[in-house]
Amino acid sequence: MNRYRPFAVALLLQLLGAGGALLVAVRTWQTVITPRPAPSHDDVLHLSGRTVDAAPTALALVALAGVVAVLATRGVARRGVGAVLAVVGAGLVWRAAASSGAVGTQRARDLVTAHHPTVNAAAVVPRIATSSLWPALTAACGLLVLLAGALIVWRGDTWQVMSARYEAPADPQQQQAKAATALWTALDRGEDPTDRSRAGDD
Repeated sequence: MNRYRPFAVALLLQLLGAGGALLVAVRTWQTVITPRPAPSHDDVLHLSGRTVDAAPTALALVALAGVVAVLATRGVARRGVGAVLAVVGAGLVWRAAASSGAVGTQRARDLVTAHHPTVNAAAVVPRIATSSLWPALTAACGLLVLLAGALIVWRGDTWQVMSARYEAPADPQQQQAKAATALWTALDRGEDPTDRSRAGDD
């Protein structure tokens, strides 16, 4: 089982990285505060990671699908999947870093108008508060996917016989049918199927 430990580690890294990125994407990454004249209170709009940048979510879904792809492939094809996963992990890190900064003023206004149509954001400059925690966690998830991909590229072709080890045994009825067929074939050739010495000579 030790020879398959890297295989399990790679799958675990994929699941943690992809699943973690998907969970982090629904958290509040930025908050847009739009000033309004009294007696109205300032408008507050919470932006999730998916709203700030949809790319990390898409990349995380690709990484999650990669778990099935790794299980379904072997040899060179599996190493190719690992290379794709490594690129996906690097993309997650890149997009997380790019999304750590505040959205632009115009985009903030557009988002406020889209989500809170009653708020007039065109004439004011909204304040934008950002959280560095969620982009950092997304980057960490990307690193996990990147490591999983690198591990698959490095060792993936050595795991190709793993599935064969757990294949179901042959059907007893099929074995009996094969044995009967071999028996009749030997009789047709005029051979004695019980002659073990002859079978040993063959």
